[in-house]
Amino acid sequence: MSEFIWYWTKGNTKVYTKNTKVAEKAMKEGKLVMGIRPKPSIVKY
Repeated sequence: MSEFIWYWTKGNTKVYTKNTKVAEKAMKEGKLVMGIRPKPSIVKY
């Protein structure tokens, strides 16, 4: 399962969350919520 980070702008700040319920609440308030998939932190040599 891939993990998403949801973010939106609130004034001059960007709000980031992994909680889907918080993102849904922001969408209901009229915010434009975007989702990104974080890159893995595994280093390959």
